Amino acid sequence: DEITDAEPAWIAAAALSATAAMAWIASCWQRVLGLLGPAPERGRTMAWYFAGEIGKYVPGTVWPVLGRGELARRGGVPRHRAYPSVALSLAALYLAALALAAALVPLDLAKQSESPGALALLALLPIGLVALHPRVLTAAKDLLVRFTGRGADIAVPPWRATVGVVASYLPAWLGIWAATWCVARALDPGAPLLRIGIATALSWTAGFAAVPVPAGAGVREAVFVAASGLPVGLGATVAVGSRLLFLLVDVAGAGVAALQASTTVSSRIRRPGRSPGS
Repeated sequence: DEITDAEPAWIAAAALSATAAMAWIASCWQRVLGLLGPAPERGRTMAWYFAGEIGKYVPGTVWPVLGRGELARRGGVPRHRAYPSVALSLAALYLAALALAAALVPLDLAKQSESPGALALLALLPIGLVALHPRVLTAAKDLLVRFTGRGADIAVPPWRATVGVVASYLPAWLGIWAATWCVARALDPGAPLLRIGIATALSWTAGFAAVPVPAGAGVREAVFVAASGLPVGLGATVAVGSRLLFLLVDVAGAGVAALQASTTVSSRIRRPGRSPGS
């Protein structure tokens, strides 16, 4: 019943916003790699991103880290830069989400979220920024070396540069917010813009923090419904609809990445003077 009168134009706008947001996140990973060493080409980085991100739909947050990190390693990025870059990019991405939510809450004081528990996630913002300080990262690195004997060659970027990376992810969250609001607008002309922005940022962060749950499925939707101020049925429809939209973008991105990789391999095999086994 909720989607019977959905407006296709707003769904199309949501799809464009979602695609732009995911592409921006992929390109920001190149900047993170540049903090830890020479940055690969943007096109290759984006292909690694979309192919590796499919792992987030498997239980456990570790899979997109392993997927993207391993693809980067096989693409020529040293292991001690490939895997930390994924972890740093995820931390920066969700700290940017919390920064956006923190900026929106004062703008919406009169209609503040009905879920104090969801707003409590904002406490992760200062904690996360402190955790990215070089002293904290160096201490964590020392512990890693002490207990595993590995990681001594991991670079610790300056705090200012790391905070800059966090800020670089903000346009992606504006796109995610726009996509989610467009889905809501397709169903309800009175969908609250600011409240949906707050709910989007908090719900995605909650889903990411729910490590055992594939892509935060269920957790993200529950937090969105609680924080959006929409009626439960409509809120659930918007949450699930936007989830499906971003799932389609992820799958399409992975398909393009696989096609690009296949084309690259074929061109290398057919290059004059080289045999297929070289």
